[in-house]
Amino acid sequence: EHKKVYENDVEDKFRMKIYAENKHKIAKHNQKYEKGLVSYRLKPNKYSDMLHHEFV
Repeated sequence: EHKKVYENDVEDKFRMKIYAENKHKIAKHNQKYEKGLVSYRLKPNKYSDMLHHEFV
């Protein structure tokens, strides 16, 4: 969907790991949403392959 291209395989693997971790966090949060424990839902976006400090 976001069609990102990275400089090399190391960067690609690093970003895929971050994406997988963030996707897991999103899934855990959305389980709380389904139970009514939080008031909003999350979804992956163009920042999902970034560390928190990279986009804050």
